[in-house]
Amino acid sequence: MGEIVAAWGRERPDDDVSSIRVVTPLWRLAAALGRARAEALAGFGLDQSRLDVLGALRRSGPPYRLTAGELSRRCRVTAGATSQRVQRLEQDGYVARVRDEHDRRTVYVALTPGGSAKLDQVFAAVMAADEDVLSPLTKRDRTDLEQILGRWLATAGLDAATPG
Repeated sequence: MGEIVAAWGRERPDDDVSSIRVVTPLWRLAAALGRARAEALAGFGLDQSRLDVLGALRRSGPPYRLTAGELSRRCRVTAGATSQRVQRLEQDGYVARVRDEHDRRTVYVALTPGGSAKLDQVFAAVMAADEDVLSPLTKRDRTDLEQILGRWLATAGLDAATPG
């Protein structure tokens, strides 16, 4: 990293290039986390986007259903992206569209028993993959990093809650 910073400092002496020391490792770590998650999910025929939907439904608590609008907000994606994800999960039998008993205009996306069982399998594998990536960090490192990232996200106008 030092060579990159030194080279940019030489080429662009009027610009502060010190952010490279933080941003570049974050990009590299994000890519490593993404690859680890993708590998963990591939064995289950899922990807992160569909895991986000299944996870949001499961975290919603019984009866494990949300409207498409609620899913979009919780997964932080557009309505179109939510529709595509739900359609694929519905084809796989992991979710079902269910009309509200009292207001037939309201349609929920509900986690099916098969979707719940799939999520239980996948979740353990994803957590194990995450642990592998985090394994070089001590418990104290992780606590410090969690606090730093939480503050950083808050000052950026984001919250620490992420899909998955």
